[in-house]
Amino acid sequence: MTEEAAWPVKLYVYDISKGMARSLSAAFLGKQIDGIWHTGIVVYGQEFYYGGTGGIEACPPCGTILGQPDTVEDLGMTQIPYDMFLGYLTEQAQAAFRPSCYHLLEHNCNTFSSEVAQFLTGKDIPSNITGLPAEVLSTPFGQMIKPWVDAMSVQPSGGHSIFPSQEVESSSSGASAGGAESAGEDSSESAGGKKGPAAWENVMAADWKEPVDEEDAVEDAVIFTESPPDRKDLKDHTHDELQMKDLGLLSDIYDYLAEGKKPSWSLGKEHVQTLHTIIGNGKIHDSSRAGVCTLLQALVLRDDFISLLEREPTQLILKVMQHFEQLSESVQEAFVKLLTNCSSSRKGHTFLVSNPDPECNMLKWTIQTCVSCLLKDKTVMHTNASALALNLSRFQLVEDTQVEIGSAVLECLQKELSEETVYNLMQCLLQMMNKNTELCDLASVVGLNCSQHQKLSARVRRLCDKAQELSAL
Repeated sequence: MTEEAAWPVKLYVYDISKGMARSLSAAFLGKQIDGIWHTGIVVYGQEFYYGGTGGIEACPPCGTILGQPDTVEDLGMTQIPYDMFLGYLTEQAQAAFRPSCYHLLEHNCNTFSSEVAQFLTGKDIPSNITGLPAEVLSTPFGQMIKPWVDAMSVQPSGGHSIFPSQEVESSSSGASAGGAESAGEDSSESAGGKKGPAAWENVMAADWKEPVDEEDAVEDAVIFTESPPDRKDLKDHTHDELQMKDLGLLSDIYDYLAEGKKPSWSLGKEHVQTLHTIIGNGKIHDSSRAGVCTLLQALVLRDDFISLLEREPTQLILKVMQHFEQLSESVQEAFVKLLTNCSSSRKGHTFLVSNPDPECNMLKWTIQTCVSCLLKDKTVMHTNASALALNLSRFQLVEDTQVEIGSAVLECLQKELSEETVYNLMQCLLQMMNKNTELCDLASVVGLNCSQHQKLSARVRRLCDKAQELSAL
């Protein structure tokens, strides 16, 4: 490859404390740190960085509100073609560097800069930058502020998201980048004939699909609003199996919920681990385990708790789904309501159906749990599972998943069901049939059992008429 095809790679380093860290760190931490670092990689004439609001963003060098960097590190040259770099960023934006993956200390702008630097040049960024979080957390003050830090993010204004799908948190089927904004005003080429970094609109467009617009979703999600178990009763019933620390964390959760929709603080990973301990402990009475699922029904309605679930190491939701059939009926029923509430929001839905890690495969286990419950013989499970299926259908699902859920819905509709259950199932089916001709064909073959269900109510009859029209096309 010729010398003309090489690009310089720089690390721009900004102290977002503006010198305060150097002045005050000794008093608070017991040791001096030189700054609180934000970094960006400058290459191909643009500055690339990562944050918790827009995900991967780009701007002209020094184009954020932070202005000029405090220092500039020369990382060398890269001969990686620009198109290949964009492909790499596309993968990262859908996986490890989605906005929801951001954590101020553990997975931040410097994590991104480190990964990109190694991809482009094989060299890492300075260790004093990547090692700063561990240095702060090793101090008593660092441990004290950690619960607040867990909920914080940094995203300097002045850039724009390279892939608009980051702002939507697309599901596993991907999202559209066809309308991506230009990184600069001109679509340029260098003197050497290299494609300029302004031509974002051409990036990997064929590999993306349009996300479902919010307006295309069913107007109302199903949300369960059951009262959580009494705090004292739950602590009394779990006291023998939990450590004092866990009982304190359990009290924290009640305090957090008591603060309303916008609490002044956030829960941490240890709180999730305590809930996981209770659900997974067979020695604890089923009423308490189901009670914890009821607590979680309220917690998953909050975006900051969903962000916590995305990061916490025990993978609570996934692990419970993997052992779902071993749970008692009461715990299963409460857990399906939990999944229903989680999937009622776009963020929660994305958490359940995204699959950046094939070994985790949240999508597989979420759909398997939903389908399994639809096919059970228990009436109450049909009602809960119909609500879950409806919420899952409100936002984008890949076509194969639509057919899998739709097949179970059609089979469930052959049974004698309550009006509420049929209404949820028909709403779910219509959502997916509107976009999936294979499911329309399947409905035509299997049948909708409308002759039985349309007697239940006027609203069910209207849905049956619409579904029959689609299946007849």
